[in-house]
Amino acid sequence: MDKPLDLSSLGLAEKQLISQAFETFNKAIEKLRGHQAKLQHQVEELNHQITLKNQELTNVLLSMKSGLIVTDLLGKVKTFNRAASAITGIARDQALDQEINQLLGLDLLPSPLDPAKLEGLNQGGARLFSFLGEGDEILLEVTTTLIESEEKELQGIILNLEDVTLLKRLQQEAERKNRLAAMGQIAMQVAHEVRNPLGSIELFVSMMKKDFAPDSTEMELMQHITSALHSINHIISNLLEYSRPKPVPRDRLDLGPVLLEFVEFVKHTAEQQSVEIHLAEPSLGLWVTGNEQLIKQTLLNLFMNACQAMEEGGDLYLEAASEEVTDSVVLERFQKQTSRARDQLEVIRLTIKDTGRGMDEETQKRLFDPFFTTREQGTGLGMSIVHKTMASHGGAILVQSKLDQGTQIDLLFPAINLP
Repeated sequence: MDKPLDLSSLGLAEKQLISQAFETFNKAIEKLRGHQAKLQHQVEELNHQITLKNQELTNVLLSMKSGLIVTDLLGKVKTFNRAASAITGIARDQALDQEINQLLGLDLLPSPLDPAKLEGLNQGGARLFSFLGEGDEILLEVTTTLIESEEKELQGIILNLEDVTLLKRLQQEAERKNRLAAMGQIAMQVAHEVRNPLGSIELFVSMMKKDFAPDSTEMELMQHITSALHSINHIISNLLEYSRPKPVPRDRLDLGPVLLEFVEFVKHTAEQQSVEIHLAEPSLGLWVTGNEQLIKQTLLNLFMNACQAMEEGGDLYLEAASEEVTDSVVLERFQKQTSRARDQLEVIRLTIKDTGRGMDEETQKRLFDPFFTTREQGTGLGMSIVHKTMASHGGAILVQSKLDQGTQIDLLFPAINLP
């Protein structure tokens, strides 16, 4: 057992040395404590700065306008910013720690996560995906970036999401307009070139009729030729009508009575086609600025198409109603007409819905192209003229159709408020 230090036997000088040693030791301890406190303060300050920087980085990521998703090496979501939530309709707390492919129902990452395939995605640029969000199908443009350490060790994956639905639709609309402009010029040229010899043929036929008896076989043939010439002339008139721009006179109209008059007009034809019309009684005061004859002609084109799609008969649903539109894609179409941005718009909607054979996606894409038709006897101008009429009214057309499930077409007109 250690004995306590006996200082009684030490001399004065030795005691002073020991006292000085203890004093020096205590000062060193105090100095070390000061350095420790200073280091502790610096560590706390650094931790605070790191926390602030992390929070700042998190805020930047969360506030980005493009969707940003970060996953670990298992494909599980570790970061899901506000834009990603807005685009997908999935709340951030529901997305975290979920496997990304299962979460979105898309093959965004290879499974299993093969480094070679991931590197291919990293170098491959943007990819397009069709994503079914909250009831609406949207187009997502996705770019993939790998998170690597300085030693090139893979640590995670960044997915950048952009909703390009509106952009792609506008591009398609621009391409369509370019095609229409070119085809319109061709149509006018062809119509004029055909109409000139057509007049000569009609003249010769009328002269030849004088040489035949009214009840002769030759006269019957002449009548067939005349009928065919009239049919050709009608097609040419449609071509010129479609190709020749002209102002459309418009007045204030209540679309409720317009729809009622139209139903009365086509009722007999519907009965002959074994088509039962279901009309939702429209309210009064569905005011728009429009051309009544052109709107009725538009409805007639849609009615005839619906009847042709229901070869064995079916049901046709008609409705006129006022509603508020908030869909950004639809609002963009109206904005192009008025040059005014808006978050919502009151419209009058005319709906015509059939129970016919429906359309595939390719047919819907080309539905408004001139001369496009799925019928042997069709000219392919009816829906083009419908589209042109709606454009002249500053309106929009929405088409919903699936094969064997019928077609619904909504005509949207900007509503007006009468004093």
